[in-house]
Amino acid sequence: MRLAWSKAGVQVSTGPRVSALSVRAVQRRGPQRLKPGDTARLGMTQAGAHPLNRVIASVAISKTAGELGQVALPTVMTDAYAPSFTDDFDDADLSRINENASGGRVNAPAWRSRFRQSRHDVINKEKQIYMDPAFAGTGSRPLGVQPFAIVDGALHIRANRADPQLVTPYIWNYRYTSGCISSELTHAQTYGYFEMRAKLPRGKGYWPAFWLLPKRDAWPPEIDMLEASGTRPYGVHCGVLEKPRTAKTPPGVWIDQFIDTSDGFHAYAVDWTPTNIIFYVDGIKTFEYGPHGIHEDMYILANLALGSHDPNWIPDPDDTTPFPGVMEIDYIRAFKRAA
Repeated sequence: MRLAWSKAGVQVSTGPRVSALSVRAVQRRGPQRLKPGDTARLGMTQAGAHPLNRVIASVAISKTAGELGQVALPTVMTDAYAPSFTDDFDDADLSRINENASGGRVNAPAWRSRFRQSRHDVINKEKQIYMDPAFAGTGSRPLGVQPFAIVDGALHIRANRADPQLVTPYIWNYRYTSGCISSELTHAQTYGYFEMRAKLPRGKGYWPAFWLLPKRDAWPPEIDMLEASGTRPYGVHCGVLEKPRTAKTPPGVWIDQFIDTSDGFHAYAVDWTPTNIIFYVDGIKTFEYGPHGIHEDMYILANLALGSHDPNWIPDPDDTTPFPGVMEIDYIRAFKRAA
């Protein structure tokens, strides 16, 4: 069980494990502020109506604790926002991740399994081809490479070595395969709050990302809620690309020695408003870009790349890289400001 308590409200989530929590109740009115010496108790009601006078959890704040700040947790949205797109990956149907983003259902939408360009047009000199089981490459039949799995309510994107006989000759001699999901064909919006809760892989060559691209066929702009490196697990990068650049702030920043991206699930988010773009990790503001000039529909991507054009940025994988590398995504959610 998780109890999220902030100035935005209270949210209760339960589930069989931390990686598979579902929201059960939300109170959006601001609760009383806790002070040193206070005890907060979580009670129960029958059918959500009649109090049972039963306490199922409590939190006691030490009298010697310092002043408690108000923490705006990303999992609690204020009344200014309403959900616009969500996938908690509680639906194990992997067929909804495919070339044309077909299938899916409410709270389990379809995803496109590649970037807008063809799979052969690899960007940034990356060393992988993004796959799904139906992709045949240059062959006449599907290669059957499945980089996706849904395990205990989390999507796993797996990067792995390609079979040198059965796969590599049909994917233009690339030696690695991985996965990408994109909402290009199913959801895009202008402004809003976007969040992914994920656990990232360690190892040379891994480049997980969570980002936004324009619905129109153009680049830039680009909003990077998260970029990480398997060789830099204690750092995360966020930033914005636009041309011409309008902001008076830096285009991006590495935040180092803040979290360990591989030690468990962390929430990576951005609040994109008409004026500023504000980045968060686990509800803590890490960076702000603005004022900006990005005022158009953008769609969501999450992917696990391997290698890059710059070894100082993302080095290529080698014999020391632990395979498979897995990017585990607990959920991806988007919110729009309510009318």
